[in-house]
Amino acid sequence: MEKIFLFLFFLLSLTAFGISGADAQDAQASLLDSAMDQKQYTIPAGLTKNERQWFIKFQEGNFFVDGWQDITISILEKTPVAEQPKQKILLAELGNKIGTEWCKDNDIRKIDTDMLKIWGKQLKNTAKKNPDHLETVLVAISNELDSLNQ
Repeated sequence: MEKIFLFLFFLLSLTAFGISGADAQDAQASLLDSAMDQKQYTIPAGLTKNERQWFIKFQEGNFFVDGWQDITISILEKTPVAEQPKQKILLAELGNKIGTEWCKDNDIRKIDTDMLKIWGKQLKNTAKKNPDHLETVLVAISNELDSLNQ
């Protein structure tokens, strides 16, 4: 919701500074294209209404916590350009896998908030300090999640 308000604020700012309608439309289209290109996920089939809501919260975050989509963008910004397409796919797959488990009821899901924090820190630190090892960390987290579901 706050993203909608920020977007509207952006448009109002363009108007206030005398940017023409055509320029504002071009800026809006560019902003939307950029956001749509970077933030993409698919809600898995078969989730209940409550699970879908939690899956979306995991992906999009809220005022207090970054969602997987924002984490992905910040990691990709630190990833060497040549590796970004592959890392984007791996991050999307991992985000889908974690989100699908995270959205389950507390009494049956295999992951908790502490795990999410640990994995998020691992990914962010690796992207920042040693982006060449990002794929290794992504695979390790994915394998850890797989082992929890066996």
